[in-house]
Amino acid sequence: MSRIIFQKEYMILFPSFVRAQVHKHPFMHLFVGSKTCQIVVNDEKVQGNRILLDSNVKHMVEPDHHCDFFLLIDHTSHVAGQLRDNYLQPAPYCHMEGQMVEMPENMVELPEEEVIAGVEKLLASMGVTEQPSEGRDERVRQVIEKLTSGEWLGYSVKELARAVYLSESRLTHLFKEEEGISLKSYILTRRLERAYRYVNAGGKITQAAQEAGFSGSAHLAYSCKKFTGVSISDVTN
Repeated sequence: MSRIIFQKEYMILFPSFVRAQVHKHPFMHLFVGSKTCQIVVNDEKVQGNRILLDSNVKHMVEPDHHCDFFLLIDHTSHVAGQLRDNYLQPAPYCHMEGQMVEMPENMVELPEEEVIAGVEKLLASMGVTEQPSEGRDERVRQVIEKLTSGEWLGYSVKELARAVYLSESRLTHLFKEEEGISLKSYILTRRLERAYRYVNAGGKITQAAQEAGFSGSAHLAYSCKKFTGVSISDVTN
């Protein structure tokens, strides 16, 4: 079973699979390994203890990939923007060798908060700084609160905007400006998180889809595989 941890702008995934087929999706990737990670990008073999791959680039994880974990980073996010500026101009990927910031051993077995702290330390060493935090707009705060609780997870962006008395365009602009991530991406991430957590707690996939705001189990299964590369039934938390 794979393990996945959700943050606002990225997911941390400890893979159990041996090989992934050639695929691409809208997330930026950061592959990390204490040994040399190995993936294939556009038919080219790429190695490094950190490999940064931009969104929508065809790639495949090798059988002996040696990746301890990887991040799936929302391509619209503050984190992705800084990594892209620092490492991906103009290439679609960057592989790094040599000394890396010290990471905890056996991270897959650590509590969630310790894993997150280790990842934040790694990102900071790569030049990722925190987004300036200012007073959050009350309407954005309400949307985040209701999506996190699950109450509005089934809403479309248009319905969210109506619920906080804003136009759809104004809400999407305001959300991106304040949170550093698109509202559509944020909704999808929260839906996937709720579904994964529900299934991991022993719930049925059909019920998980309903709880998380997907149109059905097929829609949930398709979204999980497309956007994370991991089956909904292959994840533990």
